Amino acid sequence: MSEQSSSSAASDPVGSVAEEAFKLFRVMASQPHAAEATDSSSHVCTTTWCPVCQVAGFVRDNPEAVAKVTDSAAQLTRSLRELIDTALTPRDDS
Repeated sequence: MSEQSSSSAASDPVGSVAEEAFKLFRVMASQPHAAEATDSSSHVCTTTWCPVCQVAGFVRDNPEAVAKVTDSAAQLTRSLRELIDTALTPRDDS
């Protein structure tokens, strides 16, 4: 990263999670992909030792498991929302 880009990034205010994620994706999309790199020091995905590669391989090979985890996370979120709504609802103590 150049001095100018790092100093301008440091002066930018921190935004919401969505805004920061968008900034990250924009920077990642502007970088050359590892598959396009020709030097020998680039990362080669073998899915044997790298935790990132292992997760990527698992997601690629087990889409049904990822779908189940996603469904479970959505159900957990709904349950937590209902719990919070119930806790914040005033009681009628008549």
